[in-house]
Amino acid sequence: MLDLQDNDIKYKCMVSENIQKEFYKAYDTDYWLYKVKLLKNCHDNYGLVKAVIENDLSESTEEDYKRMMRTEIHFLCFQMIETLFELLFVITETDNKNLWSELSFSNWSKNYKKINELSKTSNLFTNKMDVEISGAKVNIPLLRWVFYFIYPSKMTDEEWEINLEKIKKLILFFAIKFSDRGEYNAYKHSMRFYNSKFSMTIGLTGSKKMYPIGSADDSIIFLEKKKGKYSRVDEVFRTVKPFDFEKDYNSCVILNALIKNIIETRKYSLLPELRGNNFDFFTFKDVDINKTIISNTGVTKSSFTI
Repeated sequence: MLDLQDNDIKYKCMVSENIQKEFYKAYDTDYWLYKVKLLKNCHDNYGLVKAVIENDLSESTEEDYKRMMRTEIHFLCFQMIETLFELLFVITETDNKNLWSELSFSNWSKNYKKINELSKTSNLFTNKMDVEISGAKVNIPLLRWVFYFIYPSKMTDEEWEINLEKIKKLILFFAIKFSDRGEYNAYKHSMRFYNSKFSMTIGLTGSKKMYPIGSADDSIIFLEKKKGKYSRVDEVFRTVKPFDFEKDYNSCVILNALIKNIIETRKYSLLPELRGNNFDFFTFKDVDINKTIISNTGVTKSSFTI
């Protein structure tokens, strides 16, 4: 008699393998990079594309286009952070048998909480695991397994330590950035925000002397609700968050490299028939986080009741 249950399990495994192969074969790990580079190059070389977009642009309209591109880069950074953490949680918390399916049906309401709770002592940064690399059994940090899988490397132990420490700092930075995502929610849901120049000064009452404490060519202005300090009634705030699109662009490039490492090292190791040219993974030991991705606008956020 045919064991339908056993046959069904085999069929599901075959479908799972086919779907996984399709995902690794077709997934474009440089999709984000194409998008951010297109926006950045159009912005920086607007004179070359101006006629293609519209023939009779006035100076003010040109700035509107460029402001839109700066804003899109800012929000693209949030989208890429969201993608990175989705991959991180799927890779570390599931059996990885069908990455595409696990990504498609994950629980984001729980993932937001996990991002907020990430710290230097999280399992992602402290756990180790036994794996086999190039025929040798080794014990490696979980963080290395996430971003490099079992891909062989000639890096020394010291180089790995520096590289993984830098990745840890990048992840924690992106977690903090994403945890305060009021403007990203305003962007995704109904586009309830606007972009404007930003500057803030302080001075003594009655004095003509003012001291600048922050400025930026761009800031996102949106409304948000917070619990009142002395009442149960929600208060509405007008919130201003300056941003530096150059730093957001740099962040996008780094995020793309992190995402690409996760996907491509598994593709290389799990599906050798799809390798083509050898994949050369990214390292981050030389990234200067302060200079590369941290904004120097002076003020990170300001909110006022309305």
